[in-house]
Amino acid sequence: MPRLLPLARFSTSHKALRPLHYHLPLFPGFQLLDVAAPLDILNIRTQYPDTADITLTVSAATLDPVSVKPIPPPKANWKFEIPANTACNQHIVPQCTFADVISGLKAGEARGDIQPVDVLIIPGGPGTRLERISDTSGDRVSNTQEVQDFLIDVAPYVRHSIITICTGSHILAQTGLLNHLQATTNSARYSDVTGTSRRVNWQHNKRWVRDIIPNDTSGPLLPGIEIWTSAGITAGIDVMLEFISAHYGGLEIGMQTARRMEYRWEREREASYFL
Repeated sequence: MPRLLPLARFSTSHKALRPLHYHLPLFPGFQLLDVAAPLDILNIRTQYPDTADITLTVSAATLDPVSVKPIPPPKANWKFEIPANTACNQHIVPQCTFADVISGLKAGEARGDIQPVDVLIIPGGPGTRLERISDTSGDRVSNTQEVQDFLIDVAPYVRHSIITICTGSHILAQTGLLNHLQATTNSARYSDVTGTSRRVNWQHNKRWVRDIIPNDTSGPLLPGIEIWTSAGITAGIDVMLEFISAHYGGLEIGMQTARRMEYRWEREREASYFL
């Protein structure tokens, strides 16, 4: 059985910080619901006085709109191997670049969209398993390499938690930041993800898993940082409802939010009814 940590262990006594500043790094080919579901929960919470001060920053490698389909930005000197249906596609416009964020954090400056990173939200999607092919050399690199580099750089500045949805845990695992921690991922991609990240204590068929960076850590993440990982796509709803329950007032906060969404939140622990 995985070590499912109770809410009491993660009370505000382990860190005084109340998580308010959320940061979302994007890449081409992210799963739309991995992003939209958690963010809409945060949107709902901003309508309540006790959580009205939640803020969000969206970043990417460039300021170009980021596509949910595997489509390179207009000025990219690389391509994907597979074609994409551009007739049904959506984009999110980032507020700042990865480089801008790291530069601002290193300088200790909170300005405009560069805010302290309390919580990182890492989505998954088809783009997590694709390679970019250089137009000139034909060299290949992971489509998420820029995000991985950003996560390594931003890790020392994360003040509270990291939340991954679906194969977002694969991105985090590839950085080494999940080593020796418990985590889960998309059930349909479980074998592919876990087979390439064997130093992670992967938990099969779990809707979400919560772990914590231990006090004796020597890595870039600070002791006490929480790591929340979740299964595929819709599990992003459940993990975010659990997160806000843990840190904004208890289970009633999660239930209140689920009712506003007309979402039947059963708090199931298994990853999928379809396994």
